[in-house]
Amino acid sequence: MTLAQVAAAADLSVGYLSSIEKGGSVPSLPVLARLAHALQTSLAEMLRASASSRLARGRLTEALGVKRLAAPGSRMQIVRSGARPNDRGRAPVKLGGTDVFVFVYRGRLEIAVDGNVFELGPGDALHCDLPKTVTWRALGDERTVSVWTAAAAPARGS
Repeated sequence: MTLAQVAAAADLSVGYLSSIEKGGSVPSLPVLARLAHALQTSLAEMLRASASSRLARGRLTEALGVKRLAAPGSRMQIVRSGARPNDRGRAPVKLGGTDVFVFVYRGRLEIAVDGNVFELGPGDALHCDLPKTVTWRALGDERTVSVWTAAAAPARGS
């Protein structure tokens, strides 16, 4: 079926259906039910098959390294970082015109933000307002697990 045929069968405008298809609009359940009927499938099957690429599920594990938790194409950077004692590095999220937030789940981190040094332990968080440089070092004798977030850099001219 063409987009126009599905739109007509579901009593929707072609523009609205196109917006749903591209992820620009989120349909209500009644609209989804009409689309399911037009496509000759059940609403349950449609929901089961619609694992959106904009949804992601992550887990805070003890694993070393960096794991992206945000869905591909998300406007948010969300990262789980695991480190050994004395490991060090730069912020695992891109800097530049956006705030950075870090939460320590396990272990201890020393975080330097534009030359200011902070020591964080389990349950501690730090919000950095438009930092230019952020570095970290794992302290103590146990693995460190932290979650870092930042918005995507704003578009130029915004």
